[in-house]
Amino acid sequence: MGAKYANAGEKALHEAAIEALAKEMRRPVSEIKQHYEREFSRLKDGARVRDLLSVCATRHAREPLRHSHGQ
Repeated sequence: MGAKYANAGEKALHEAAIEALAKEMRRPVSEIKQHYEREFSRLKDGARVRDLLSVCATRHAREPLRHSHGQ
């Protein structure tokens, strides 16, 4: 697998999304990062529009967390 993020700007965007999701879900950043990066890796290989990866990865990472705590 190559570099996870294309550049520093993309990395900052995804790190901000991880932090926002951690705050929203009231969970540790390290836990959210695991879920987010798993979804990001899964989605990025088939992505044609990388600009939407943050939105998609956040949504996909949020769902199992929401169900695990009944939110």
